[in-house]
Amino acid sequence: MPFNHKKHADFGIACDACHVGAKDSVKAGIPNTQTCALCHVPGKPNPKTSEELEEYINEMKVILWKNIYQVPRHVQFSHKRHVQMAGLDCKSCHGNIENMEKPVTRQLAPLRMENCLSCHKKEKVSTDCLSCHR
Repeated sequence: MPFNHKKHADFGIACDACHVGAKDSVKAGIPNTQTCALCHVPGKPNPKTSEELEEYINEMKVILWKNIYQVPRHVQFSHKRHVQMAGLDCKSCHGNIENMEKPVTRQLAPLRMENCLSCHKKEKVSTDCLSCHR
């Protein structure tokens, strides 16, 4: 499914409007067809809905998004702790996605331990292994 993050960001749509749970849950969701249907109503001109998306909405077909950002199984990560409690902006970890006009195909900002540790040290939060590792 072609997706233009920039167009949605330019409309003022916050990341957590589509990525449910990004601010107030451990995990951020990937939008489902019902989420898209909240704004994209087939046959209505605004917002412009592609024929492909209209078909998905009309038939309530599952959109098979490719999950790009994944933390290793041994890492405990909570969006709520980082976004709501620490006040981090999504681009701190995900890069400048709001300016992407084509679908995300790779991590713009690598999720590597040294990046996490650097931020934890800078923000003076725990760097104890058990804070993040199971």
